[in-house]
Amino acid sequence: MEQELIQIFEMLVALVAALVAYWQHQQKTQAVEEREEALVEKEVAEALQFAAESEKNEVVSYFDPDDDKVTKPPEAIPSRSWKMSDETKRWVTVGHSPEEQASLLRQIAIAEDQKKMQYFISVPTAYYEIEYGLVKGGGKGA
Repeated sequence: MEQELIQIFEMLVALVAALVAYWQHQQKTQAVEEREEALVEKEVAEALQFAAESEKNEVVSYFDPDDDKVTKPPEAIPSRSWKMSDETKRWVTVGHSPEEQASLLRQIAIAEDQKKMQYFISVPTAYYEIEYGLVKGGGKGA
């Protein structure tokens, strides 16, 4: 009887050791998965940071008058910073004949489609210098 109790005790100890080993294996597997997830998240964060930094540098380069590397506005720049407002378009076209108004609006549309920051528009009776969607200068003649 004593021998049987020893065997039962040994079996219980072996069962507890097996359960502990299984639990440790599960913990290790979970820790490895969490570490791999953290590495992937870190790589994604670094890639996003690099993209944001690159986009920022493009915008700064675009608005820097001494830097001509970026000549078209990057996608990050909202169009309102270089497109002419409806109020300005009305101001530019007021006092012109319908044909001249159409010509001026067409020239503005073409320049904006080309994402130009600085350009001139003209009709036989006037010309305008446009910069960032604003009238910078101009003149009227006969």
